[in-house]
Amino acid sequence: MNCLEFRRRLGSEPACSSEDFVAHRSECAHCAAAHARAEEFESRIRAAFNVAVPANLADRILLAQTTEARHGGRGRRRGFAALVLAAAASIVVAVVAVNRPRSGVPELAAMVVDHLQEHVVGADKTGSPVPKQDVMDAFAARGVSLASVPDGINYVHKCPAGPYSTVHMVMPERSGPVSVVYVADKRITDRVDFSREDMRGRQLPLGKGSLVMVAGADTDFDAIERVWKSAMGEAVAMSGSRDGVATGFAGPVQQSGSSGAVLAAP
Repeated sequence: MNCLEFRRRLGSEPACSSEDFVAHRSECAHCAAAHARAEEFESRIRAAFNVAVPANLADRILLAQTTEARHGGRGRRRGFAALVLAAAASIVVAVVAVNRPRSGVPELAAMVVDHLQEHVVGADKTGSPVPKQDVMDAFAARGVSLASVPDGINYVHKCPAGPYSTVHMVMPERSGPVSVVYVADKRITDRVDFSREDMRGRQLPLGKGSLVMVAGADTDFDAIERVWKSAMGEAVAMSGSRDGVATGFAGPVQQSGSSGAVLAAP
């Protein structure tokens, strides 16, 4: 046995007594010193574990195991009952969620509402009606020619709504300002009323696009819908327009305290 083999054996079997192990230890002073250090380490470990056993330890262990077995059976039964109740509650919650009426904002409308909430138009920009030609020009830039322009549009601006091209307007009405957005390049299929927190909204297909109204109350939605259907009654897509279909979304219009500001697109 050489030194390397001795050290390997010493690491795995410090108390090895094979003939070649003992012979090498007696022949090599360095390996003998290593063996002595290993023996000292083993002795310290044995001393550390040499703790007196508490009296009646075996009886106390058996008693604890028996008690745990009795209580464990009842605990398992209670645990199973709790699991059944939890599963039943989960099923009830799922059924309620599936059958709950859907009153949320349509997906694209929510995206646009979130976008428009970031932009506030001051009262100084919505205090008086804008020229009807400005409204015509805004729609023309979106590829739409209006047959007429409704009265009472106090703000108009071309703004993006996510990937869509829109014309955003503010129309002051009896119940408060209404944000009206026409989306020229995405058309929804259904007329939908929706709500979000303290806002009320409606979206409907109109022309080759969609119209969306959002306000604090829906009192004037029917009247606004009628005037815009009339305005779009003879509208045609202009040569530069895209052929996509349209969904409209309106940002919420809110009074902002004494300033009289309303939310609208930039």
